[in-house]
Amino acid sequence: MTTAAFLLLKIEHAGPARAWLQEILKGDLTTAEEIPREQRERRHACLNIAFTWHGLKALGLDEDALQSFPYEFRRGMAERAHVLGDTGPSAPEHWDFGGKRPGSPPPEDLHLLVMLYARNGDVLRNVLAHQRQRMAAQGLRELSCQHAAHLREEKDGQIFFREHFGFRDSLSQPVIRGFMRPPPSEDYDSPIAAGEFILGHENEYQEKPPSPSVSPRQDPHGRLGPAEHGNRKDLGLNGTYLALRKLEQDVEGFEAFLEQNKALAPIDSEDDAKKKEWLKAKLMGRWPNGAPLKPDQHEAPDLGSHPPSNAFGFVREDAGGLGCPVTSHVRRTNPRDSLAPNPDLSLKMNRRHRILRRAVAYGPSGEEDGKASSGRGLIFMALNANLGRQFEFIQQSWMNHEKAGRLFNERDPVASNHEGGSITLPIKPLRRCVMDLQSFVTMKGGGYFFLPGVKSLEFLAHLQPPAV
Repeated sequence: MTTAAFLLLKIEHAGPARAWLQEILKGDLTTAEEIPREQRERRHACLNIAFTWHGLKALGLDEDALQSFPYEFRRGMAERAHVLGDTGPSAPEHWDFGGKRPGSPPPEDLHLLVMLYARNGDVLRNVLAHQRQRMAAQGLRELSCQHAAHLREEKDGQIFFREHFGFRDSLSQPVIRGFMRPPPSEDYDSPIAAGEFILGHENEYQEKPPSPSVSPRQDPHGRLGPAEHGNRKDLGLNGTYLALRKLEQDVEGFEAFLEQNKALAPIDSEDDAKKKEWLKAKLMGRWPNGAPLKPDQHEAPDLGSHPPSNAFGFVREDAGGLGCPVTSHVRRTNPRDSLAPNPDLSLKMNRRHRILRRAVAYGPSGEEDGKASSGRGLIFMALNANLGRQFEFIQQSWMNHEKAGRLFNERDPVASNHEGGSITLPIKPLRRCVMDLQSFVTMKGGGYFFLPGVKSLEFLAHLQPPAV
C-alpha cells in the first residue's frame, strides 16, 4: 500500500456509531487473519480503527472498565507532554489536533482513528469517499484528515521507503516470536516475545502485560474470554496501544545546518556534497542508503542490489562511537548492546523497550480537495503493549536524556527539541563538536489509541451501555 489517509472522528451518537462498527466487521476491517497470497495481492485497500480513552467512554463503556486502562492512556498524549519532551514550538498549545490550540480539535473530542491505506491515490479517494458517506450517516463527525504517501525508491528490483531528510526508512523492526518469520538475512537479535507488542501474551519478563477488562455483566453474550485476574472479562486480548504523532520536518533548516557545518567533515576533498552527507549520516546514525556507520569510513558503501544490513552491534564493532556517535538518533532510539554494564545485559534491557514502528510521509505534493498540505513530515506510529515502559521510556530516557554516554547537554540531534544543544563526534586524533543544534522536527499533533482485537471490537460494536 503506497498511500494513506488518517481520519480523526468524534462519536456524536453512540448507537449509530456502534452500528457502523458492526458493518465494518462484516468485511471492511483488515485483520491479522492469514489469507492466501493471491487474495492478498488482489487487495487494493486496508482499513484499521483505534479508540482514545474518551472515545471508549463516548461509545458507552462504563467507568469500571474505563478505569482498568493504564494511566498513560487515560491521561492522553497532550497531558504527557512533559514526559515526551513536547515543549516550546512542539507543545500541545501549537498542535493541529489533540492539543490545546484554540480552534483545533481538543483531546476530549478525539474519539476514533480510522486508518485507510490503498495501492494508489485513485483507490484511496474512492474508499475515502465511501467511508465518509457512511460515517456521516452514522453518528460520526470528521475532525481532521491527514493524507500521506510513502516516498518510494526502487533500485535493482528492491523497493525502499524514504523520509524527507533523504534517509531510507523502516530498516530495523523487531521480529515477534511466534507471529512473524525471522528475516532471511541475519539480524542482530533473536525474535522478541509477543507480549511486548500484543496484550494477552507473555512478554520479555515472562508474564502477561496488564490488560483492560470489563465486568461479566457487560458481556452477557460471552464475546470476551476470562481475564488473567479476578472475576473479569479480558477486553485487551490480542489488542495493543498505538501512539500516533504528526512530526513536521524542517527540510530547509536541516540542509542549511549541513551547509553551515560541512567543514567539520574530515574529508580531503572539495566535494561539498560528500562532506554534508558525512555530517548528515553522523547525526542520524546510518548512511542515507541505510548502510551502518563504521569507524574510519568517510563515505557510504555501495550496497548494490543488497538491502542494508541490520546484523550489527555497537560495542562489538564501535564501542567508542568512532563510526556511529553515541548520541546519534539511531543509537539513542535503539542502543542494542551498548548500554552499561555489559553487552549481554544491554540486549536484555533493550528487548524490554522495543516498539513496532510504522511511519508514512506526508508532504507538499499531497493534496486534498484542491488544497495543498502544510509542511513536510512523518505520520509516526508506535505499537506497544505498555506505553509507559516502551514508547514513553524511549522518548524520555533515551532520546531526550541530556547526559547519555557520559556526555553533557546532548539530546537526540535529529528528533529532539533543541535550544543551542550539541553533539560530540568522536574522531581520531581529536573529537569534534557540532554546536548550536536547532530543532529539525516539530510535533504537530497526536494521541494515544487502543487498537482492539477482533473479539474486543465485536464486543464494543454490540455494547449495551448501563441504564442511566
